[in-house]
Amino acid sequence: MDTLQQAFQKLPLLTEVPAEVFPILLDGAVEMTFKAKEIIIGEGELPSGLYILLSGTAKLYKSSLDGKEQTLFVLTDGEPFCLCSTFRKKPFPVTATALTPCKVVSISKQSFFAAAEKDNAFLFSMLLKVSERLRDAMELAGTLSLQELPQRIATFIAKLDSPATSQKEDHTVHLPISHKELAKVIGATPEALSRTLKRMSEKGMIAIEGRTVHILNRIMLEECAEMGL
Repeated sequence: MDTLQQAFQKLPLLTEVPAEVFPILLDGAVEMTFKAKEIIIGEGELPSGLYILLSGTAKLYKSSLDGKEQTLFVLTDGEPFCLCSTFRKKPFPVTATALTPCKVVSISKQSFFAAAEKDNAFLFSMLLKVSERLRDAMELAGTLSLQELPQRIATFIAKLDSPATSQKEDHTVHLPISHKELAKVIGATPEALSRTLKRMSEKGMIAIEGRTVHILNRIMLEECAEMGL
């Protein structure tokens, strides 16, 4: 457990949590590993507690009876999930699947609530994360319903751009997911995504090399996010 506690203490989510809370969280914690494409927890399942992705990349998504998927969130190192289900003790409303090999830790509901009673900083950090997810979900709903495909792509790329480099005329960002998964995030087919990326490249806005996106003209990218091509 010492190694797991060290991993916990490095998580941005828990940086404000005092050291005496970690033994409470780790009491009964279960560490799990998953292969790429393996389901971590399925829609409708009752989670055992709070899950935290220690390493790897995973996605939360909804799927229809005909197999169509809509990716809601892409999770990276340190991201928690099953937050609302832990608070409300309700079935998980989406499916969590590993996109790469993942290491996940499950914190029991008993340990979660014991830590929340022990320290307000822990509870506050969880509430902040819930509010962030709600905001992101509302933004996604607006993006899918109101924006055209070029706007959705430009918005996604612009959000990946770090503030430290956004003033430079030519810099790069790395897509955390494949083009196929990106299409699911923005509600498009892979073919439509490919065509639109090509159009954006032809206009001198971006250049694509696999998952690397060279932003050639930040102003054009922002205009595309606002008004489309």
